[in-house]
Amino acid sequence: MHSIANKHRQHIQLILEGIFEHQRSAAIKAAAAINGGARAVVVAAEMQSGKSGVALALACLQRQSLGDQDICDRKQLKDTLYLVTMADTALLAQANQDMLKAPNVVVSNFNHFQHALATEFKHQAPKLIIIDECHYGSLSEGIRYSKVFDYLEKENLTGHVVFISATPFSALYAAGDESILRQQFHTKLVFHKTSGDYHGIRQMHAAHQVVKLDRTQRNFCDDSLMRRDFLAKFHQHQGAGWALVRVPGNSAQEAKKILLKNGLNEDQIFIIGQSLSDTDEEELVSLDDFKKEFEAAQLFDEKIVAITVAGFRAGINFGQSMKESLIATWDSTIANIAAVVQANIGRACGYHHNTHAKHYTNLDAISAYSELLNHLESCDNSDQFDGLKQVFEQICERYEITGFDRGTNVRPNAAWVSNRKVIDDEVFFTDSYCVVPALLNQNQPDFSGYTKDHDLLEAIRLIREEYLKDGTPYVKAKRALRGEHQNWIKAQWVNGVSYDHYDLGKSAAKSRVLDFIQRLKQGERIVFNDIVNPGGGEATKDKRVTANIFSIYNTSSQLDQFKRQMALDDVHEMCDALGVERDNTLIVLFKRGEFDAVASQTTIAENTVEQTRIKHNSVFSGR
Repeated sequence: MHSIANKHRQHIQLILEGIFEHQRSAAIKAAAAINGGARAVVVAAEMQSGKSGVALALACLQRQSLGDQDICDRKQLKDTLYLVTMADTALLAQANQDMLKAPNVVVSNFNHFQHALATEFKHQAPKLIIIDECHYGSLSEGIRYSKVFDYLEKENLTGHVVFISATPFSALYAAGDESILRQQFHTKLVFHKTSGDYHGIRQMHAAHQVVKLDRTQRNFCDDSLMRRDFLAKFHQHQGAGWALVRVPGNSAQEAKKILLKNGLNEDQIFIIGQSLSDTDEEELVSLDDFKKEFEAAQLFDEKIVAITVAGFRAGINFGQSMKESLIATWDSTIANIAAVVQANIGRACGYHHNTHAKHYTNLDAISAYSELLNHLESCDNSDQFDGLKQVFEQICERYEITGFDRGTNVRPNAAWVSNRKVIDDEVFFTDSYCVVPALLNQNQPDFSGYTKDHDLLEAIRLIREEYLKDGTPYVKAKRALRGEHQNWIKAQWVNGVSYDHYDLGKSAAKSRVLDFIQRLKQGERIVFNDIVNPGGGEATKDKRVTANIFSIYNTSSQLDQFKRQMALDDVHEMCDALGVERDNTLIVLFKRGEFDAVASQTTIAENTVEQTRIKHNSVFSGR
């Protein structure tokens, strides 16, 4: 048996020797933290610094830690679960490729987490769960995160979890608070220290490669001194190269027209994305298509421009050659720190020597991120999180930012807040769903052809009444169904931000609704609490119907957002996706089903008060 065990260990060692030393070092520190008693480790790995290598090394160290008898047991081979937070097939395929060398790793995502446990871990529970890009799903709406925590708390009591991200702010903030990450999981921080040839955001910041765009200049479609500077930078560049422009979802064609007016040719401009409201499908290219166009441009010593939209996340690495040849990037993002650094400038990071590219972006967010990285690096290999909350508060005072990530936002002014949450301890299944056009231009339309259910028909009536109570419907923010006669409905008024904003990821209304409906069609039993997502004093037991209303008459109260109001094309997109006639307002209803006595349980909530500018509303805290 000893010789067979050595064979397994030699195989693991060969994999580890193929991983860069700085990645192995971070993994060794994380493994040591676990061996020292931590159930959770947060690995802060800078943008494009090689976190997949850190994850691969962690998986190897997990298998290497087995005794001779266990490592030779075929049934104990699969012991590590690698979870991708975003339900993106390209990212899942990349993760599978990254982890291919480690036979003990099962790659899945949050959508299929429980399925992976049932099918891939029949003989034993995973000893290690690695969660990639943990900042995605950090908002309390990231309901599938809760299932992972529940699993580790109630079923897999000896399993460990490692969170990896370049922007793990919600996880870290929670670790410094009275949360599951502090109380039950004894979390430690590991900072991935890169090698000397890494060129990341801090290095770009120090080399003056970041150009500040203030709020009046960030829209590429508006003429400004900074836009003229960007275009001059592109035209003056000698030799082959490329530039990257990121604009709001409905501005790709307008940005293209501006580039054409400023001396670029049609065959120099490429719009990367899919299903854009202002661009025909035949005009769009995939990321792989654009990479081929870049290679062709290199051959002919040409310059090209890629336009991406706010809903597009280029999670796939651009590659060494593209990073070296980058001329400039433009990013219209106004949102939180994570959204800014995960976008254009983050994709330009890596192990290269391009010190001439300019990045036109939110300088306050970049400065805040650099300062946060410096602090996290100083806390490497530590469980001392008490000072983190103070650092976050100082960042709020020093820089003009809207938040750290989706789970940790910033208020304009400090407020006294309580961390008490309503305990949503009664669990229900979802009975059914119904999709109808609101037909606000018709007088008393008949919806009985869509549903015979009394509650759903009454919900449709009340929603229409909200729009028509003042006569002709008009654009309005913060709509609500007020009064006891209609508060049995959880109404979610979808606007331009909540519809498909890049920063919301899979918690955006478009993705959530389509995902729930697809899963219901497939016969999956959906927990109604997940659809309701109660908050602000709500409880699922008080809601018989949840309504998602997609309408051109809904607008966001966030005045600094580019796309506050839903476009008609957006509403039509949902109508087409759900198979109903096109209208300017679409109502999607979910009805509460039977009570789940097994899943229901009582939890005790504690109440504390503090004054802070930070609004922490992440899945990591409310445990």
